[in-house]
This record gives sequence, structure tokens and C-alpha cells, in this order.
Amino acid sequence: MNAVFITYFWLNGVKDFIYVIWYYCAKSKLSKKYKNVIDTDVSMANDRVLFLYCTCNDFEGSSLLKCMNQDYKNYKVVILDDSSKEEYIRQVDSFAKEHEIEVVRRQNRVGFKAGNINHYLLRDDVKGKYDYAVILDSDEIIPNDFIKSALKYFYYYNNVGIVQANHVSTRNSNLFMRLFHIGVNSHWPTYQGMKHRYGFSTMLGHGAMIKRECYEKAGGFPPLVAEDLCLSIEARNHGYLVAFAPEIICMEEYPVDYFAFKKRHSKWTQGNLEFIKKYTGKIVKSKMSWFEKWDIVLFTYNLPLTAIFAFYIFLNLIALPLLGVDLSSIYQIWMIVPTIVFFFSPMLNDFITWMFRINPLRFVSYFVLVVILYGSMLTTSLISALLGMLGKKAKFIVTPKSSEKITILKALRFQLNEFIFSSVLLAVSLVFTRSAYPVILIVLTGYLSFFLAFLSNKRYKEKEYSLDDTKTTEISLRQNKAYLYKVSAERNSLM
Repeated sequence: MNAVFITYFWLNGVKDFIYVIWYYCAKSKLSKKYKNVIDTDVSMANDRVLFLYCTCNDFEGSSLLKCMNQDYKNYKVVILDDSSKEEYIRQVDSFAKEHEIEVVRRQNRVGFKAGNINHYLLRDDVKGKYDYAVILDSDEIIPNDFIKSALKYFYYYNNVGIVQANHVSTRNSNLFMRLFHIGVNSHWPTYQGMKHRYGFSTMLGHGAMIKRECYEKAGGFPPLVAEDLCLSIEARNHGYLVAFAPEIICMEEYPVDYFAFKKRHSKWTQGNLEFIKKYTGKIVKSKMSWFEKWDIVLFTYNLPLTAIFAFYIFLNLIALPLLGVDLSSIYQIWMIVPTIVFFFSPMLNDFITWMFRINPLRFVSYFVLVVILYGSMLTTSLISALLGMLGKKAKFIVTPKSSEKITILKALRFQLNEFIFSSVLLAVSLVFTRSAYPVILIVLTGYLSFFLAFLSNKRYKEKEYSLDDTKTTEISLRQNKAYLYKVSAERNSLM
């Protein structure tokens, strides 16, 4: 079992190294592959486009209003409202009345976000009356040339069924968001750009445009928590690909505080475990290439495997010492060193992107705190995975869009599981190995995560966070050549 777990762990680490290093070595060459797409003429396009704004107790009218400012005429906005709170229902109705927008609600909320979209698109009076659908989350802000830019991919490639746009994190109004949002900005172009060319490119839930034929042949969104990933696989099995468009820059919000981040992480873990149960067989039997299948396995199986990781830890801390096995004889230096390197490999892309480009103190703080942030997610992943394995149905958790002031009592209450797990793990290690070293990193991140809860209490005015948003966005886009695509597109539009 040790060999299996370490092999998977190493494969993930190797994947991160290869993706990042290859991207930065070949990004100029990769960018040229987009030239013909960007040069595609869509000036005469008149396809019928639906904007599907999905909301559930998190309506943001200002974001939707900006999305509606398109340089394209033949589109219609529909609000798919799953809200249950009266205050949000009133906001939606007021906005819809002012801007003459259709609002669609349903009596039940079966199928989560997927069910919400399917409820509308699979209606008899909607089928066949649109050509493309754009999926928007409540905090989404898309550029005014989104439709025309996405259409270029559909016109250039016959087999593209979904276009997934690039994203940056903006409106980072507190310290928690300001510290951690830069990871979003650097992740999208690197990893999604590589998956577009060398892996399995997927829709990522929002800021995406779907061709009607692709959607209908796939049977709509599978009614699962990870509806975007599942639709991508269904589309692939019907001969369609997901194209990543790095030059289409959309804006999203980072989780507003540590607890919102935990809820989103729990949703991802539950969704991935549900996906494993439902789709592993389909992946094995599909006609996808071997590297596409491996890409899916390495990117989606890691969160649910946390439960196995915990079992692996306790096995090594308890069972092996009781059997008289010397752990140092198993975990020799040739195994420990690469394992440590691969543990930090997911941070390589951030390191390259932000090194010498932001304040040194901010740079160091980010990398220390991001280790604590993701290290502390072990407990959340473990609980979510175990509950899923025991039969609890995955639940689509809407990430909170607002944050209250965090008190010490509230932080203690929300971090109780992390404290208990870290303490038990530390006690087991001390009893059976007479040392805290085997679990020191896990224990420290569990305890120190308590302090992350208070970062969101430091708030910024709009003028302050707007300046920082602009700076970090420009750094990440220039570093990842996204401006190269944009400049090329603007130049061609003037010719």
C-alpha cells in the first residue's frame, strides 16, 4: 500500500513539474497556435446566444449588468434563480423588471446547478431556439467582446463544443482575499493552457460558452455536484472538445474568508468523490487517449483520496511500530527528498509567476500562509471523503459571498475539527514513535489555520483594493502571455 500511495503522490508531483516547466519553456510557441483562431472573422455572425445567469441566494446585480454590456446584438439574458431567501428573490425581481429580463424559477431544486440549467434549456419552448449558451455565476464579470471572441473558436474548430474563458480574481476587499487571490491568477493560464494542448481540457463551471448541439448530444448537464467536469466528459465521448481561451479574460471573486474557502473545498471533495463513483467506469471504457485519462485521474482523484492518506499515516504510525518495523529502514533519504520536493511542487507555478514581481514580504508571506491554508484542508477533505464513502450524498454548497467579523469564539468553533484531528495525530505519533517529526507539518498547519480565520477582518476600501487588483492582474497576464493574444486580437480588429 505504501508503494501505491507514494507512486500516486509522486506522479502528481511529476505532473506539476512537467506542466509548469514545459509551459514556461514553450509558452511563446504555444501562444502562436492561437493566432489563426484570433484572426477568425466573426463580424457577420448572428448566432442566437443565451446568457444564463445562475444564482442561489447570492445575486449580484452589478456584476450581471457589466456582463450585459456586449458588442454583440443577438443575445438574451435569462436569470435562473434558485434562491430561497426572500431578500434575494426581491433583488432579482427588481433587477429583472428594470432591465426587462426573464426570470426562471422551479418548484424544486433537484440536481443543484446542473438541474437549474437543465430545467430551462431542456424545455420544449427553448430547445432549438438558441445556438449557444453562456454560463455565468453570480460574481462573474465577462468582457464586452466575450461572445465574439468565443465564437471564433467554434467557427475555427468544427469539433469544439465548449469554450472555457480565462479568469483573474478581482474585488479582493479584505486581507484574506488579497493574500491568496494571486494563486488564481497564476493558475488559470498555466494549467488550463497545458491541459488544452496536452491533457484533458474541461469546463470549469462558469465563464464558458456551450454549443447547443454539444449540450443536447451530451444529454444536458449530469445532475451531479461536479456538473462541469461531467459534462466535459460526456461531450468528449460524443466527439466534442473543450477549448481554453486564454485571451478572454473574465473576473471572479476569491472566497471571502477562510470559512468560505473551507466550504468550497468540501464541495470539491464531495463532488470529486461522487464523480469517481459515477464516472470511473465511463473513463476506462471511453475512447479518450491514455494521457487524457491520466490527466483526469491525477487532477480529480487526489482530494477524495485524503481518507486513504489519513489511513496511510495511522498505518505507519501505529501498525508498523507495533510490528517492530523500523520506519527509518523504509523511508530512506532517496525516498524522503523527492517526496518533500513533490509536496511543494504545486507551488512552483506561483513561485515563478510572482518571484521578484511583488513585495518580498508579501511574496514570503504568501508561500508560508498558502502551505498553512491548503495543509489545513486535510481535515475538511477527510471528513467530506469519509462521509461520502459511508453513503452521504454529495451536496452542492454555494460558496458564501459575504463575510462577517470573525470573533475568537467563532474561530474556535469552526476550527474545532482541525484542533481535534491535529491533537489526536500528534498524540498517536508521540505514543508510537516517540517523536512529533513524522506529523509535524500536518499538525502545525492544523493548529495555525486558526489564525487564518482573522485575516478577513482587515477590510479595504474600493480604491485600495482596485489598485492592487489592477497590479496583480497585469503581472499575471503579462507573465503568462495573455496580453500577447489580446494585443494580437486588437491589432487585427483595426486592420
